[in-house]
Amino acid sequence: MSEYVDEAPPEDPYATTPAPVDTAVLIEQRVIGAAMRHPHQIPDMQRAVTGGDFHDLRLGAIFNGLIGLHATGAPTDYLAVYDRLQSWDVRGIELNDLSRWQDDTTGDGVYWAGLVREASVRRLLADVGQRLQHPDTDPGVALARAQQDLRTITDMQSAGGKSVRWLRDVLDVPEEADAYDWVIPDLLERQDRLMLSAAEGSGKSTMLRQIAILAAAGIHPFQFNQIDPVNVLVVDAENSERQWRRAARGLADTAAQRGRRDPRNHLALHCVPVMDVTRANDLGQLHRWIDECEPALMLLGPLYRVAGGSSLNTDEDVAPLLAALDSIRERGVAMLLEVHAGHARSTSGERELRPRGSSALLGWPEFGLGLRRDKKVEGRHPTFSLVRWRGDRDRRDWPDRLVRGQIFPWEPSF
Repeated sequence: MSEYVDEAPPEDPYATTPAPVDTAVLIEQRVIGAAMRHPHQIPDMQRAVTGGDFHDLRLGAIFNGLIGLHATGAPTDYLAVYDRLQSWDVRGIELNDLSRWQDDTTGDGVYWAGLVREASVRRLLADVGQRLQHPDTDPGVALARAQQDLRTITDMQSAGGKSVRWLRDVLDVPEEADAYDWVIPDLLERQDRLMLSAAEGSGKSTMLRQIAILAAAGIHPFQFNQIDPVNVLVVDAENSERQWRRAARGLADTAAQRGRRDPRNHLALHCVPVMDVTRANDLGQLHRWIDECEPALMLLGPLYRVAGGSSLNTDEDVAPLLAALDSIRERGVAMLLEVHAGHARSTSGERELRPRGSSALLGWPEFGLGLRRDKKVEGRHPTFSLVRWRGDRDRRDWPDRLVRGQIFPWEPSF
């Protein structure tokens, strides 16, 4: 007897070698198989994963289709699914594939769905990492976008992939987690966006300058009591450094005497020509300045001059600008933006204070205020009203009326 009789026969060199099975694909197939075989698990699977989490988009479409079938009480077996593949725009999956997935499924479908969800998050994180390493992207822009992407991924995780987010889930958070993160108490918190408009020469630049300098000194800009000081970044695309020196020297002196610190060392000022923050270079420069001074408050404007001088008349003009500004807001700063009022007049003959340009600007900020001189003079000095050209998104204690002040440029009129 040959000594080789117990050995396995040699492999056929011409035989086709089966392709290795991708574990991730196998897991996604098991989710579909479990949904077809155990439709009662679909609601729980739906809380763990969405169709968009599937790497194989065809399987994601099938999963969404199965959710719809189950919701209407229709059969979910492989024959029912196969009959609907064309209407779901799914190609390349055969009847025997669906049959095998249904028959081979073992274990809890929710478990497999959770693994698909985890793989989806890992892919999203890998995409963020690749964008961070792209050589043509400004580092400041890349960092801001990465932070925004990571927040989105975190929100997706906290939502758990649920198709329905119940109020109980939203409220099931410690109340202290929703405490205001004030930059200026009762006036501005981090990530607030204020647009201030006025007719030319009304004093809106002076008002914004007052808010910036006093916040840096640790003084409430309208109540004038001491507060926690913050770092401030000012990017002025209209006024020169000479104009700032003339307007701010006395205000800075007074703020240093009455505040908690000298604002000169805590307000970064950049007077720039027209810039375009929709361009990577200019937006990256803003992010680098934020990196350097770590502000809690940022003053920027006028808006059209930081948008390359664009008239901002159309939504197409405005959309990239607002996206760029949102990347700044995501750095955790409160934003003050100077805008110019339109030239239209109301039925009473008063100039409208809504910002000129596309109506898309109206819905973007949390607060839209206009500074208007009152027609009726009470007392020796004219008063100015702060009027809202859009409703506030949250309660804030902005003064209703202002007057040219004795100590500070603008003081509340009581």
